Amino acid sequence: MEQFMILPITWSPVYQKEIEEIYRMLKDQEHKIFDLTWYDMGGDILNYVEGRIKEDAVFVIKKDNDICAFFMLENPRTFKNIITRVEVHTVVRKKYWGKTSRDIMNSFRNYLFTNYNIKKVIAQVPQCGYGVIKLLKDIGFKHEGTLKQALLFLDKNNKPKFYDELIYSLTNEEI
Repeated sequence: MEQFMILPITWSPVYQKEIEEIYRMLKDQEHKIFDLTWYDMGGDILNYVEGRIKEDAVFVIKKDNDICAFFMLENPRTFKNIITRVEVHTVVRKKYWGKTSRDIMNSFRNYLFTNYNIKKVIAQVPQCGYGVIKLLKDIGFKHEGTLKQALLFLDKNNKPKFYDELIYSLTNEEI
């Protein structure tokens, strides 16, 4: 497996390059990441990124000083020193899709379970995200549920269409 460096990001000029790259990556893939209701409710990518960074919940994954991916943690639920569950949003740069994305995601999984006391990591994806679903399964996520017609995305004809929201999770059995 390739070696990746995972770096927590803070809202600081020191991380300006990383913050700009995160924004570009989200913008590049935004219609595959956020459902249409997010925009209709006033969703703004820059504010979204800023909010997650200010909560110390954004991490970039680098290889040879190139940002390959980033992940954001959201809605953590805690009990004392245990994060009982946390949602994750991950974006991998297109040039790293394929086998490398599995190595990136395995590094991310190992980083989370090594550095944080997390019981369950949850990923919610639209049923049309075939590549993401395969990637999640490949790194050990299990399908735990389906919310029927819960997400609204553009279909291949650029028209709004409802899709099922699939819930996948990765459970740390050592906790």
